[in-house]
Amino acid sequence: MSTARFEAFLARIYVEAEARARFLADPHGEAMRAGLAEREVSAVEKIDRVGLELAGQSLQHKRPHRFRRLSQTR
Repeated sequence: MSTARFEAFLARIYVEAEARARFLADPHGEAMRAGLAEREVSAVEKIDRVGLELAGQSLQHKRPHRFRRLSQTR
């Protein structure tokens, strides 16, 4: 299993709305294009889509606040 590539792919679909939309439209294809191993492709195809969307939306709302706080401390 290519752990770093797999983790990067998961992070991308959680934090990038466009990547998440592409994944939800074609999970197998997006995972293959990302160079994931067959086991990893099978694993992401089983992802909880509703949970992915909810987590992605939650992270999207948190990101601007985090960056604002960081810029205020500098």
